[in-house]
Amino acid sequence: MERMSEPAATINEPGHGSDHESVDILIVDDREDGLLALESVVARPGVNVVKAGSGESALSLLAERSFAVILLDVQMPGMDGFETARRIRARGRHRATPLIFVTAISRDEACVCRGYELGAVDYVFKPFDPCALRAKIDVFVEFCRKERQLERQAELIRESERRERYLRLAELEVESLRRYRGLADAIPHVVFKTSPDGMVDYINAGWMKHTGLEFEASLGSGWQRALHPEDLRLVLKAWLEAMETCEPFEAECRVRRRDSEYRWHLLRAVPELRNGVLHGWIGTSTDIHDRKRAEGDLIEARKASEAANTAKSYFLANMSHEIRTPLNAILGFAELLLSSGQSVADLERYVATIRRSGRQLVGIIDEILDISKIEAGHLQIELIETDLIGVLTDVRSILGLQASEKNIKLAISFVSAIPRRIKTDPMRLRQILMNLVGNAVKFTPQGAIRLDVSWLVSTEGSGRLCVRVTDSGVGISDVDASKLFKPFVQVDISTTRRFGGTGLGLALSRNLARLLGGDVRLEESRLGVGSTFAAEVGAEMVGEEFVAGLPAEEAKAPRLNDLDETLRGLRVLVVDDSVDNQTLISRFLSSAGAQVDLAGNGLEGVRKAATEDYQIILMDIQMPELDGYQATMRLRAQGFARPIVALTAHALKEERDRCLNAGCTSHLTKPVEKRALIEHVARLLRGPLAPSRCS
Repeated sequence: MERMSEPAATINEPGHGSDHESVDILIVDDREDGLLALESVVARPGVNVVKAGSGESALSLLAERSFAVILLDVQMPGMDGFETARRIRARGRHRATPLIFVTAISRDEACVCRGYELGAVDYVFKPFDPCALRAKIDVFVEFCRKERQLERQAELIRESERRERYLRLAELEVESLRRYRGLADAIPHVVFKTSPDGMVDYINAGWMKHTGLEFEASLGSGWQRALHPEDLRLVLKAWLEAMETCEPFEAECRVRRRDSEYRWHLLRAVPELRNGVLHGWIGTSTDIHDRKRAEGDLIEARKASEAANTAKSYFLANMSHEIRTPLNAILGFAELLLSSGQSVADLERYVATIRRSGRQLVGIIDEILDISKIEAGHLQIELIETDLIGVLTDVRSILGLQASEKNIKLAISFVSAIPRRIKTDPMRLRQILMNLVGNAVKFTPQGAIRLDVSWLVSTEGSGRLCVRVTDSGVGISDVDASKLFKPFVQVDISTTRRFGGTGLGLALSRNLARLLGGDVRLEESRLGVGSTFAAEVGAEMVGEEFVAGLPAEEAKAPRLNDLDETLRGLRVLVVDDSVDNQTLISRFLSSAGAQVDLAGNGLEGVRKAATEDYQIILMDIQMPELDGYQATMRLRAQGFARPIVALTAHALKEERDRCLNAGCTSHLTKPVEKRALIEHVARLLRGPLAPSRCS
């Protein structure tokens, strides 16, 4: 809409159609529709509406006349409403003229605060409630009329006899007070009026309703009883300073509600001046408790966010170090393998280092993925029949070797008989125990580590597996103990640098245990003496067999060359778009005697399976042309009935389920070790082989 060509227009000229004294109201808006909307609310008999289409026009009008109240838009081209208000307040003549901002811009608290800082008595948002706005305007119209009446009465006092003069003043005062009280009681705020020294001589019904104090009890200084003692001194100090300068003032304070709860209020007061002489104060008190609470919550949230960002920044820096350390070993020793003049012993040592670093890197990635899924609430638990003795034996075999390398004794004892089989998630249970015992090995320079295993049965018949891990390690201080289970907070930077690790193990273990119906906690720790951690998981016993202890440790697994003839005579198709993966998997299988063919994508794999005779297919999932899901479904639809193994880098449970639903026989996650791959293929092919050609 085009801006108004005229700076101002006037309607309802004085004396037309009104029994009341005509007063002027100025409305300022650069939009014609905005002016019309405000005019429809303001216009009535006895009110002279003056319109201005810009801040400049408004200032020129203020040079000529006075107004009972000014309604001012904020967002205007050229001089906006805030600048216009500032210039109005800079003029002594209009310093006390009531000013109400009426705007449709954002309810941003900063904009509202700025409006009040510039001396506004209210800040109204469009679309506004016409009745509420009209009630507010009526207060100031009546204030203006009252002031004019009192000024005229002063003229009468000088001309009339003393008795008649005081009688007339009393009548006018009673009438004005009646109207004032009626309008003030209609406003949904506390409204008050005081003498020049701050003694309350009127307060509206909103105050009594909020505080429960009666009118008479609130007069004078009685209102002070409702203010919080800590805030009263600050309010009185601000008011006394305002009395000396006759400037408006405001303060935030807590006011006791009738139910004894203190709520935050914004207290504002403006001086009532007549011919430059202070005659009293007119003010309001507005409940801002919800806003204050929201501001407090926002501040706390910002502090928490900043603390979390700091913790995560350190976590990422430490994670970068943890990832680059094994990567550096892998790349460095790979270069050494290419160097000439290396002995067989050196080469074996280099290869062992690369394998160990690779496993370490996979463990770090798995921890990051697990903690991320837990925080997002997406980690799924799979409760299946589990060989509990097998899980404990695995922990002893894997971590017992690490402990023996540090000359630490690792012992597992049963405090009570343990069921051989329970219903739980074996992978997550193993992960919890590996983390707890692995930490004990890491932080124990010498001595021993003991696992005490017990089975508890509640009165309801449900079971709980409890494992206490006690070490003779470095121990944990009381201060650091509070940080143990926070995923992105390290207990001590120096400790982390000394012993390594991501700092996710304990946080991950606790979350996994809670998902399994239990918990992980620190039971006891002393610096330089050691620590005891306890892990509990809820479980259901399967069968009735109990075991009193672990079997004796078995001999070490056979070397890989024991598998050289395991797959002799088998034809295997490897479908993978990565040349490196094709080479690695084919070398693993060929070393066990298998004949391996390769396909670079799903389409090529489907064509080869239709023309050649394969006993098993290893299928990558993420490939161009045709991915592994679609290729598997197409092969099954064409009649291929032999095993198809999904061999993919997707390690999440939902990805495994998706592979099985697409028709895969089983699922293996990259990176896969040679022995695990060969044994898995051999296990799938132990039974009779079905025809492989697509029918």
